Amino acid sequence: MLKNLFGNRNIERVLLFLLVNGKCYGTQLQSLLNIPLAPVQRALAHLEKHGIIISLREGKKLIYCMNPSWPLHAELELLLKKAYLMLPPDEKKSYCYIQKIPSNCSYHLRAFWKRLLKVKQLDLRSKSRGSIAQTGSAEIMMDLTSSNTVVFQEKGCWYSDEGSNIAFSSAFRWALHAQSNLITLEHLRRGVNHPVFLFNLTANKPNQLVSVDAHLCGEDTYLGNITWDQDQIVFYWRIIGPRKNEELTYYYT
Repeated sequence: MLKNLFGNRNIERVLLFLLVNGKCYGTQLQSLLNIPLAPVQRALAHLEKHGIIISLREGKKLIYCMNPSWPLHAELELLLKKAYLMLPPDEKKSYCYIQKIPSNCSYHLRAFWKRLLKVKQLDLRSKSRGSIAQTGSAEIMMDLTSSNTVVFQEKGCWYSDEGSNIAFSSAFRWALHAQSNLITLEHLRRGVNHPVFLFNLTANKPNQLVSVDAHLCGEDTYLGNITWDQDQIVFYWRIIGPRKNEELTYYYT
C-alpha cells in the first residue's frame, strides 16, 4: 500500500510493525515477513540512517523503535495508522507477533490465575498518541462465578489536573481454559449474557501473558500483554482504530 511512497515493501512492513508493537528486532521481522534476514536488516539500517527509527540494546538483542524526535514523526504515524486500518483483517492480525509458547504454559497460566484472584485495587493510565496521559483508580469487587471464571466489577474515577474527576464503572470477565492453555477476557458492558470478546491470552514465558492474536472489533484492533509478580499485575492494551490510537495500562494490586 505504501510501497510506492517508500520504494520498498520491507520498509513499509517494518514501519507498520513498529506502529502496532512499539519495538522490534531483526529475527522477529524475519519471521513476520517470511523472507531472509538480510533484506530486513537493510530496511532497518536504512530507516536508522535517516533518523526515522533508533536502536538500543536489551541484553544481547539490538532493539529498534520509532524516533519521536524525527521532525515528521507525528505525520508519519498518522499515515501509517491510516494504511494499517485499510489492511484486510487477516493481514492486520499478522502484525501481532507471538513468541513460541513454552511446554509448561499450563503451569504459568495457573500461577497467574492464582495471583489474579487476589486483586483488590486498580490504577490506570491512558494515553492517546500525541496527547497528555490521564490517570485513574478503581476499587474492584470480585465475583467468582466458578473455579475457572471470575468477574471484576470496577468502580472508580479518572483524574484531571483541573480537578474535574470523571466517575466510571466497568465489568470484565476472566475465564481460565486450562486444556486450551488460554485465558479469555470479555467486557460485560452489554451484560453477562452479551459479552464483548476482547482477548485470548496465553503464557509465552514465566510471568508474562500475550494476546494470541489481534482482536478486531468493528474497525478497531485490540492487542494486549500482561506482566505480573506477587506485588502487581500490569496489563498493557493497544487500541488502533479510525478514531483511536490509544495505549492503556492497568495496574492491578
